[in-house]
Amino acid sequence: MKRILVTLLLMTAMMISLIGCNATSSTEEVDPRPVISFDAGTILGDAQNHQIKMLMLSSLPMDNIDIAGAVEELEGFKAENDVYLDKLNRLKHKDETSEDYKILLMEYLQEENDYIDKTIEAVYAKEISRPSRFSLETLYARANEKVARFRYEPK
Repeated sequence: MKRILVTLLLMTAMMISLIGCNATSSTEEVDPRPVISFDAGTILGDAQNHQIKMLMLSSLPMDNIDIAGAVEELEGFKAENDVYLDKLNRLKHKDETSEDYKILLMEYLQEENDYIDKTIEAVYAKEISRPSRFSLETLYARANEKVARFRYEPK
């Protein structure tokens, strides 16, 4: 009888200690960063790809450029941006900083589309000078610098 009582006591103590351990180990760290509902990393990755290709295009002499191919690729960049802009337009964030970041990315995409339009005009006109990239690169740098401040959680 004593053995049964001692065994039950030990088992109860073991169960209580296991339950206590389990309760403390299941807590998750809370990420304090604001949540965004769009994949800013992908958008910025595509933007960087666009920038590289547009810089390559601007470094070529106008005589060596396949105008139709260049315009087609530029219009493809613009179409990708339009898809992102459409998705971003439909998203609403509760947190003001997330909404501000979304607006910054939208400004960048619109600026890139304007740059693409000017570049297409320059390619058709076979102009040697290309539009200024300063505002485009400034917006990109600001958006890229802030991406790590947010946590992406798709809706």
